[in-house]
Amino acid sequence: MQLEQGVTTSIQNFLLAMVGLSVAAERVTEVVKQWVCPKGGSAALVQTIAIGSGILVTALSTLDPLNITHGAAFALNKREFWLCWIVTGILVSGGSAFWNHLLDILQATKVKKEEQAYGTGPQPVTAQLPGVSSAGMTPELAAAGAGD
Repeated sequence: MQLEQGVTTSIQNFLLAMVGLSVAAERVTEVVKQWVCPKGGSAALVQTIAIGSGILVTALSTLDPLNITHGAAFALNKREFWLCWIVTGILVSGGSAFWNHLLDILQATKVKKEEQAYGTGPQPVTAQLPGVSSAGMTPELAAAGAGD
């Protein structure tokens, strides 16, 4: 159970970093789009701007959500850093809605597992109408059926 919680926390941290980077990349993309193509541009141009924004935001943030650099000291001449920025930049350019949705799914899964483990989930509600037994019969019908 402890290992499972550690993995869930690691996944949540990864998704939170990706959501944050995606939101920042979307803001940068919107600003750059206004400069480059104020009247609207092709989808390919907008996606290229989004990828470039994602790479820039990732590089400036110094985050490594994919753990490509394995905590190495920062250096521009190391391929690991460029690979981290490019791969993460491409992933965050897809938009924060995608990462937010994954985070919601993970949170729902975690809550469901906790409810199962502790037995604290919503309990089924059973309503009983006045004058109707749990078998679904009124006392008169039950008495008539018993006399047969």
